[in-house]
Amino acid sequence: MVKKETGLDFENSSVKKVGEVMSGDELRRFGTQWVSQFVDWNRWERWKVMRWKALVARNDGVWSKDHVAALRKICPMVSNEITSEASAAEVEGYGASKLTVDSAVKYLQLANKLFSQAELFHFCASILELVIPVSKSRRAYGQLAKCHTLLTNIYESILEQESSPIPFTDATYYRVGFYGDRFGKLDKKEYVYREPRDVRLGDIMEKLSHIYESRMDGNHTLRIIQDSRQVKAEELQPGVCYLQITAVDPVMEDEDLGSRRERIFSLSTGSVRARVFDRFLFDTPFTKNGKNQGGLEDQWKRRTVLQTEGSFPALVNRLLVIKSESLEFSPVENAIGMIETRTAALRNELEEPRSSEGDQLPRLQSLQRILQGSVAVQVNSGVLSVCTAFLSGEPATRLRSQELQQLIAALLEFMAVCKRAIRVHFRLIGDEDQDFHTQLVNGFQSLTAELSHYIPAILSEL
Repeated sequence: MVKKETGLDFENSSVKKVGEVMSGDELRRFGTQWVSQFVDWNRWERWKVMRWKALVARNDGVWSKDHVAALRKICPMVSNEITSEASAAEVEGYGASKLTVDSAVKYLQLANKLFSQAELFHFCASILELVIPVSKSRRAYGQLAKCHTLLTNIYESILEQESSPIPFTDATYYRVGFYGDRFGKLDKKEYVYREPRDVRLGDIMEKLSHIYESRMDGNHTLRIIQDSRQVKAEELQPGVCYLQITAVDPVMEDEDLGSRRERIFSLSTGSVRARVFDRFLFDTPFTKNGKNQGGLEDQWKRRTVLQTEGSFPALVNRLLVIKSESLEFSPVENAIGMIETRTAALRNELEEPRSSEGDQLPRLQSLQRILQGSVAVQVNSGVLSVCTAFLSGEPATRLRSQELQQLIAALLEFMAVCKRAIRVHFRLIGDEDQDFHTQLVNGFQSLTAELSHYIPAILSEL
């Protein structure tokens, strides 16, 4: 029997009720649970729990169904059901847990403080919007002034996050699969782990290896599967327990999972918001001939989407995967996606709004970085290799007409945006960057000349 995993045992991580109070008739169909999210007590060292059931006072007229709905957007675990013990709850080890408006506000204020420490400012804004009605109903103008001052600071922090050239990351996520009878109930199950944002793949591999190696007996050994391929039972060796650990990305609510683009910009600065995730994905390259790697013309991609039981931030640092789906992208779709990703990166930089002249420097730096990775002579082989793989001789004849047109259109759009970006770069630079600009221009001209061998129309298009 496997010993319980200290600090990581999903099955034994129970939810502690803090209290419930029934609302008026108009709210009886609505849940009274408020789930405050994980918050960071020690600046991302570990996540602590705040889960409590909300108070909508019968006679105070402070909170309405709209406030419950607003909280549900932050906390998807808010229940739509009314429980039988809603008037008061007695929790073992906690004593009486009936909430008042004042005690609820104290929890909200504490949550706001902790979310602020964790730099989750969108949560802070939503929480303060729930505190304000209390002060307003009591005409506590001093508290109202304080709340609005805090809101001003929060929105300024959100603006700073969204205008930063470096995307904000609140955490890292990993899919962990368990394979082996020594794991007991965990065997053949998958979980998504939520870790602090500075935890890398090697860190969690080392951490879990240390935990589970001590659980192995003389008849079992532990092995880490470091790639994300589909695990086949017939390939697993008897007496060996396997951990498959894969970095995954959270899926935004409105994200198009069928997009061919690589996902390095899916969580960009423009999408900083209250982050509640219950879907995650990872991409796995593969070939149809069984080889792990191949040329661009042979490289397929499998996108796997995982659905978890519940959402992060959560009461535990891992959630069970209850659903897994996958879709595949052909080699030419991958190539088109690569070009579209580079184009989107440049266009995003050109169209990103700037709040003041002081933003010019970070914009110039990020624009230079992306341009150098797009048109500099030493790195433009990525675009040229796409042309060699799909537009030269016999490979081009294997493409469907629609695929060929989409690939050419993607390349033309990429070059057009590069040309525009170089012009913007010229307007931003000083004398000290003239040599670098000349290198960009020469690289662009060289790349255009090379592409013209595959797409003659590119000379007239540009």
